[in-house]
Amino acid sequence: MIKVLDNFFDKNLLNKIQNHITTKIYYSPKWFVGQEKTNENYYGDRFLLSNDTELRDIFIKQAENKFKIKITGLDKSSGIDLRNLDRFMPHTDQQAGKLNTFIMLKGQTAVTNGIVFYTDNNLDMHVGFRENRAVMFPSLKMHSPHLNEEPSQKRYTATLFVKDYELK
Repeated sequence: MIKVLDNFFDKNLLNKIQNHITTKIYYSPKWFVGQEKTNENYYGDRFLLSNDTELRDIFIKQAENKFKIKITGLDKSSGIDLRNLDRFMPHTDQQAGKLNTFIMLKGQTAVTNGIVFYTDNNLDMHVGFRENRAVMFPSLKMHSPHLNEEPSQKRYTATLFVKDYELK
């Protein structure tokens, strides 16, 4: 189950969030869990939503309303990412929860700025980047940021790692 939803936030709220994430918060470098801190294992820069509970609660409320779920547990690694898209990095996030809610916040609209999914270790589906688009999928689904060969291409995204939830 992969659900794609455009217009996740209303326009005014999206503009406030974009301003907040580009001017008010600080990002720290992150590497894949359990991996050495090398360039190959560098994930990008992340701001943990646990450091801004008001922003976290906005994302949770919107995910619950848009995807018709009640989030009963959120992993502490949920956050906002600022990253380059210089390579495919297939991975799962099952250690962080059951569901991912991936929200495209700010960046260039492009197929090569989005997210890709794998089936049986083969590239199977891609969802292009569009500001204000959200994608919900099982955390055990293999996925990766899409490769973009433009070196200055960056994007801001949020990921809610949902540990537990109920259907509404």
